[in-house]
Amino acid sequence: MPPHRVRPADGLIEVVEVRYDSGKFGRGYKDRPKSPASIRQVPLAKQAADAVVEALVGCPADGRIFAGPGGNRHALRGERTALTVGNYRRVYKRVVDKAAGLAHLDLRGPHDLRHTYATWLADAGILSRVIDELMGHSGGAREGSPMGRTYRHTTPEMLARVVAALEERLAGALPVPQVCPNKAQTEEANRKE
Repeated sequence: MPPHRVRPADGLIEVVEVRYDSGKFGRGYKDRPKSPASIRQVPLAKQAADAVVEALVGCPADGRIFAGPGGNRHALRGERTALTVGNYRRVYKRVVDKAAGLAHLDLRGPHDLRHTYATWLADAGILSRVIDELMGHSGGAREGSPMGRTYRHTTPEMLARVVAALEERLAGALPVPQVCPNKAQTEEANRKE
């Protein structure tokens, strides 16, 4: 995600460009998601906005906020590199393995986070149409007629309830162990090389 698409001061992330990894068919970034419904603004909880602000430190204007850790033959450890599906899965697995209290869950990969997001919002009483909109689904068929979906809109008050629900759940969530080096660790490792 490029830095200009993230607005932590406004509590928003704009989803426009997407990363894809299609195996032998290629990988990279596309300027548009699969469907128009996937182009959206997603509200950020304060905890997420704070994490994004931290990730922006040292991020060049043409860089990516969520990037790979480097540390390969093409980049020094800690240098921002393309985030591959493999890197994403490895980091997810490290966090899950280090976090206490998750052994009873059937965790399969980073896509689980979408399930958690939707479940938390549904549990907080957020309308399924709003959840669908935030997740980039064109659906919403569970809530009324096609005409009703045309005339109902997400209000700022609805988004405020989404943010409040996420902040409440994140405040009670397990602390996430650090699995990527922080800036001081990266500088130390680069000095040793």
